Amino acid sequence: MVKVMRGGAKTMVLGAVVALGLAGGAFLLWGEKEPATSGGEVAFKRLSEDQYARSIESAFGEGIDIPGRFDPPRREAGLMAIGNGRVVVSRSGFEQAELRGRKIAAQLMSEKHRNDFITCELSEGQHFNEACARSFFERYGKLLYRRALTADELSSVVAVAQAAAEVKADFYQGMERGLSRLLVSPNFLFVSESINPESISDGVASLDDYSLATRISFLLWDAPPDQQLLDAVEAGELRSKSGIQKQVDRLIASPKFEQGVRAFFIDMFGYEQFQGLTKEQAIFPMYSSQLAEDAKEQTLRTIIDLLVTNEGDYRDLFTSKKTFLNRRLSALYSVAAPEAAVEDWAPYEFSDDDPRAGIFTQAAFLMLDPTHEGRTSPTIRGKAIREFYLCQHVPPPPPAVDFKLVQDTQNAMHKTARERLRVHAEVPTCAGCHAITDPIGLAMENYDAIGSYRTLENGAHIDASGTFEGFAYNNALELQTLLRESPAVTDCLTSRAYQYGVGRPINSGEREWLSYLREKFAEGSYKLAPLMKDIAMSNAFRTVSVSARSEAPLELSQEG
Repeated sequence: MVKVMRGGAKTMVLGAVVALGLAGGAFLLWGEKEPATSGGEVAFKRLSEDQYARSIESAFGEGIDIPGRFDPPRREAGLMAIGNGRVVVSRSGFEQAELRGRKIAAQLMSEKHRNDFITCELSEGQHFNEACARSFFERYGKLLYRRALTADELSSVVAVAQAAAEVKADFYQGMERGLSRLLVSPNFLFVSESINPESISDGVASLDDYSLATRISFLLWDAPPDQQLLDAVEAGELRSKSGIQKQVDRLIASPKFEQGVRAFFIDMFGYEQFQGLTKEQAIFPMYSSQLAEDAKEQTLRTIIDLLVTNEGDYRDLFTSKKTFLNRRLSALYSVAAPEAAVEDWAPYEFSDDDPRAGIFTQAAFLMLDPTHEGRTSPTIRGKAIREFYLCQHVPPPPPAVDFKLVQDTQNAMHKTARERLRVHAEVPTCAGCHAITDPIGLAMENYDAIGSYRTLENGAHIDASGTFEGFAYNNALELQTLLRESPAVTDCLTSRAYQYGVGRPINSGEREWLSYLREKFAEGSYKLAPLMKDIAMSNAFRTVSVSARSEAPLELSQEG
């Protein structure tokens, strides 16, 4: 056995190590063995709204109207993907799910759509064709449940359809009733994972192949397994590394990988807060719900272009001047719109002397504060950086705090946010938290509450300087340069990507694995697709604890 030292951490390599020189001085190690993990609990989590819609589209194609909404989602341990496993479904939520399922089933069995899914013919006077129904539910039940229906499940839904068809004297109304049964089942509405009972050993086990396929597909596509992936499960291909790699490579090469990356960053960066976001119209007449949507889309396009299209370094999101603009954002940023941006989106690169670079100077970050409609909040912006981008916990404010001074933007003695916060933070109960959030939040004060650039507040000069991890900066651009080089930034992404995929917080038994994953991310030049591939193909990704419910989750910090 050979021990190889990389980045201060040990990697165990079995047998001979074959190192092949690659471009840039990197090395490929053959025979590398990842650290074992204790795993965590199997998932039982509700589909998100987007996952629900994609499940319907994946099974039945486009053009199906999806009415209603779920109960509101919740964020937990930094991610909505984790909160979906803790959400409490109300009585009205169940009623909405049932109504939604019935309406979708009615559309699919309408004269407009049913011939797309049911091609068998009924003889005259026949109200039910069992073979036809069984074939339909076997095929579409597998797509909806993300696994093959058991014999009892299949027989049960066929019986429901047959009983309804005989009562209504209509085959398609019977099929509608059976299909709605599938669409309101927890087996569809929730991702319910199972283990391979033969794999249990020393308190850990492996997910079964259908559950692993579902994890991989939702990680990479934010969508259920397609027919090809389900076929691979049934062929036993996911029981070998080569079989898993074939499917993972296929999913990453698909255009749907962009959809999956968008979904991950929407979750990681807290973009659910855009729903219902408002700003004071009298103060910010340029603001509109469409501008907010454009701001969100700009950053997502920037992410996709850098990380997916160009396979770039994640850290460059914090310093790159390359982005995309449309007409509204060009006006907000006070730059001439490219010709193509007048009617649509166009690539754009800010000039060297423009005060914008990196995603923290884009409107999506700067306006995403649902608690303040008429002013900036360095505290909220600093908290967002700490929690969403550095995975650091910021305690909530103590009760009964007096915010009057901070909110008084017309105070003649304290004209800038820095001055107001300095006085506010002198309150002993407030000082600790503000010391965490305010210094980096104040670096963004040259940008107002919707993202317009400014140098003055109430006629006073804005001081955007500060220190981060012992290094001084003068403005947001210099802060982002420091953030780019901070291990906390890439460590946070690595942790969040794994948590997002497994749908739970990281446990103490996964520390060594997480360090290993961070090393691999660094060795891969901080590229996203290889990181996602490493997660999807890892033993850790399919390992679960058979006694996980008694294990306390590990709360992530900067040190991780």
